[in-house]
This record gives sequence, C-alpha cells and structure tokens, in this order.
Amino acid sequence: MKQISYVILLLFVMACAPSVPSGILQKDEMEDVLYDMHIAQSIYETREGGVATGTDLLALRASVLRKHDVDKAVWDSSFNYYCRNSRDMYDIYQSLAKRIERNVIALGGKVDGFQGSEADTANVWKAEDAFILMQQAPYNLFTFDVIPDSTFEDGDRITLQYDAQFIFQDGMRDIATFLAVYYDNDSIATVTSHSNFDGHGIVTLNNDVNRLHVKRIKGYFLLVQNLTQNSSNANTTTMRLAAIRNVKLLHLRTEPPAVKKEEPVEKVDSLKADSLMKDSIMKSHITVKN
Repeated sequence: MKQISYVILLLFVMACAPSVPSGILQKDEMEDVLYDMHIAQSIYETREGGVATGTDLLALRASVLRKHDVDKAVWDSSFNYYCRNSRDMYDIYQSLAKRIERNVIALGGKVDGFQGSEADTANVWKAEDAFILMQQAPYNLFTFDVIPDSTFEDGDRITLQYDAQFIFQDGMRDIATFLAVYYDNDSIATVTSHSNFDGHGIVTLNNDVNRLHVKRIKGYFLLVQNLTQNSSNANTTTMRLAAIRNVKLLHLRTEPPAVKKEEPVEKVDSLKADSLMKDSIMKSHITVKN
C-alpha cells in the first residue's frame, strides 16, 4: 500500500512541476533554431567578410524560422519567455556551445586556440572551457579564481586565451576580459581587454623582469551592455549573446635576464706601481744634449 502511495505522490509532484506554456518552443526546439541561426550567421559573415547586422540578420532569422516551420510570433514569445527564465536559456546555450564545438571538430576545424611553445607552456584552466554570456544578469558575467600549483615558476608569463562568437541582432558588441595576478610581495598586476569581433582573444601579463612568485590569479569575462540598455528593456526579444569557447589559462616559462659580466680588473702590485711611477718621473726630467 505504501508503494502505491509513493507512486501516486510522485505522479502528483510531476504533474505540478512547472512546464513550458502553450505556444512556447520546448528547450530542445529552441536549441535547434538557435543553432541554425548561429550557423547561418557564421556562413554569411565568412562569405561576406564582415559582420552581419540589421536587415541581414533579420533575413537570416526569417530563413531559419521558415526551415523549422516556426511562426515569427511564436519565436518572439519563446525568446522572450526564455529571457525571463534565464536559467533555462543559460542551459540551452551551454548545450549549444558544446554542440557548436563538436560541429567544428567534425568539419576538421581547430578548436583549441592554443598559442605558445608546448614544451614550456602549461594550461591551468580548471573551470568550464565553453560557456555563454547573456545580457541578463547574472549570466552576463563569468568569474574565475586560480591558485597556482607546483608547475608555476617565478617569472612565468600569464596568458588568458579564448575564442569568442557574438550572436547579436543589434547593439554594441563588447566583451570585457579582466585578468589580475597577485604576487607574494602583496603587489597586484592587472590588465583589461575588450573584444568587439568574432575570433581569438589573448590577454597577457608579463613577469619575466621582476620574476615574482605568483600567489593567485583572478579575472572575469563580462558581456558589456549598451548604454541605452537597462533593466526596463533587458527582457525584450532582441538577441544579444556571446559564446566563449576554448578558454585556456597558460603560464609560459621564461628565461631570467642575462647578467652582464664585468671585465676583470687587473691588479697591479703596489711596489711595482711605485717603481714604474719613479722611472716615468725621472725620464721626464732627462734633457737631451747635442
């Protein structure tokens, strides 16, 4: 009897669980449409050699919606719904980021974005190497905190590398990348970089001169919002997202600066020096007689 009660309770809980409202695309359907939009935008920008904006993006979106037999009103309602439910949208794009990466590998593309001599470089990134930044907080920010391991050496150059892909309908594209390195002497070195286009990003901090011991590395990726964009219009159907992939935090071993060797100074015996000086003085007083 108890088992039957548990089954009834389970069915009741499942029935009461929140579901996607009528007229809204399911998460897997939403992912399929967004994936094709990403592919269409990438193909267009590769072919045209520029960034797709305005009417071009609207035309691409309309073409993808026709392919999936999705009405524009349904799409707008669905996108607006998932923007209000940011956790679901974030899950969709986490899956989408991995799907895009698998597609790149299947087509024979290179996805590691690695730059540096492998013999002298180590990757210490332990967090997710693919994630999505959205315009809705808190999903517009991705932070990281790394404690150096035994592979670090004083003087290592710290480099943050990543690949960025913007999926924007309109608005300013801007990913701010911040890197801070904390040293044992309580000093901090920081650098901020902005990326406005698709492609490979590199942020570097050098330590090869002072060769300090690294205590901690912190930083973040931030999808910067438009100045005109605020909380009142953040949940519109305007698409502003950025996919970050192939993140690597590298430390590159560097050679210590060469120490200039001073030329050895020849030591002269003091007695010998006095004798030479006397001979020189005497010769200066000799007069030549005809």
